[in-house]
Amino acid sequence: MTFQWGVSTDVAVPADYDGDGKTDVAVFRPPTGTWHVLRSSLANSPVSYQWGVSTDTPVPGDYDGDGKSDIAIYRPATGIWYALSSITNSTTYASFQWGVATDIPVQADYDGDRKTDIAIYRPATGIWYILRSSANYAAISYQWGVSTDIPVPGDFDGDGKADVAIFRPPTGIWYALLSTTGSATYSSYQWGVSTDVPTFKH
Repeated sequence: MTFQWGVSTDVAVPADYDGDGKTDVAVFRPPTGTWHVLRSSLANSPVSYQWGVSTDTPVPGDYDGDGKSDIAIYRPATGIWYALSSITNSTTYASFQWGVATDIPVQADYDGDRKTDIAIYRPATGIWYILRSSANYAAISYQWGVSTDIPVPGDFDGDGKADVAIFRPPTGIWYALLSTTGSATYSSYQWGVSTDVPTFKH
């Protein structure tokens, strides 16, 4: 299956925006701050959203827990997240102050409540800072990684919660803290070389 969708300067942001259980082809266009989404539930009919500016980082996720990914951006200059709520048909938004300019957004469902949690990875210290939606956005942090690591959160142990994890380019090893053990133990995987680019599901 192939799709012609986007131009060379677009950022790919695939996610399930229409809640049909299928990932939709989508791009974020930095020069205009526009999102262009092909909705699989409507025979791949396109829809566009103006949300963000050229320096923003797209961070789609289901922040309101309705089973649909929300259009969202992280603004490094201010450390603010802005998420359009699909539960209100994208007519309202939520914002969160979480992070600084050098942080990397690592949004995922870390607490297993089916809502995407606001989270950042701080390369300078190797610390993860997570706002848990199930605990009224109470914060939790983990020391996991070094400055040259690439964060790759995902549910590696299959318990419905995203695990804190990193890919280490010099060795090609993945290290994942397992939420099934309360993040007390980890698994490691040798997969990749220094020039590889790891991918993870938001």
